[in-house]
Amino acid sequence: MKSFFAALTFLTLINFATCSAEIVHVTGRGATERNAIHNALRLAVEQKFGAVVNSKTRVEKSAVTADDVSVDSAGFVTRYKIVSSRVVNGLYVVEIAAELDDKKLSALTDVEKKALVDTNADNPRIAVAAFDSSGRRYTTVENEIVAALKRQGFTRTVDLAQVNRAVAQRIISASEDDELCKTLANDFHADCLVVADVKISGTNVNISSRLIELNTGEIIFAGNSIGNGEFLSADDALKLASRRVAGELSTAALKSAAKIERHVTLLVTKNTFEQLGGTLTAVRERIKNISGVNDAFARKLGASLELDIDFDGTAADFAQLLELVGLRILELSASYVKI
Repeated sequence: MKSFFAALTFLTLINFATCSAEIVHVTGRGATERNAIHNALRLAVEQKFGAVVNSKTRVEKSAVTADDVSVDSAGFVTRYKIVSSRVVNGLYVVEIAAELDDKKLSALTDVEKKALVDTNADNPRIAVAAFDSSGRRYTTVENEIVAALKRQGFTRTVDLAQVNRAVAQRIISASEDDELCKTLANDFHADCLVVADVKISGTNVNISSRLIELNTGEIIFAGNSIGNGEFLSADDALKLASRRVAGELSTAALKSAAKIERHVTLLVTKNTFEQLGGTLTAVRERIKNISGVNDAFARKLGASLELDIDFDGTAADFAQLLELVGLRILELSASYVKI
């Protein structure tokens, strides 16, 4: 756990100095120190903004006040400091002082963004691909997106330059192509894929973009950016659309990385399925009782069981907790665990 606290150095050494922010002291509990910290962050947001129901609906004084605000929407905890950490009856108990402000992301420094991405999201590997429907590659668009992602703290980008035109055309619809997503995740060692579909008509440019979690197929961001060529050349219109899509997509990526709760795919092999009770109900209940797991949803049941886990932390955090309860980890990625 020392490495985790080392990763938090940038966050914990920053002074609380924002006049508009509010500082709250909360105590979190969990099977690991990191799990306890995530629990404390959730409680801090709930204390200021109201309790969260199903991670989507905010409640204050027993009345629903907002359907779109939740603890995992990320724009609340500006920074926090660990006040104390101890173990009580086998559980880690961590007290934090959290600074809360709904303008968090726009105020973060580059160092804070990098610390946030490293700590909360394990700095995922992101592949960026920009093509038109014929398979032509647009490096100008890719470079803008990569640069914007790096400014937001994402430093691990994967080069897809070696893909051929046939694969490039399939990438455009990658969110609907499970086989291709698995190929990209394995062959290019990527956790996320940015797809930019470029359409040029005269001097007008339209770029449709998506940010896809390859291991789960989840679409984190989908957007459309336009470069109007009425007063611009085709090249300048392409640059304008590229900057717009890069800004929107990279901001969405940072918001996703800042979420307290994450979706983790858990693949349970046949032997482990029997070890956990041998029925879907038994397995779900065992997994839901693990500290930090908010819910577990069955997605596929065949030779193995695939569960979608709502978890306060990363896949690596979840894997550590699974090991603590005696389960062997067979495979692990940024959002995928196999037991």
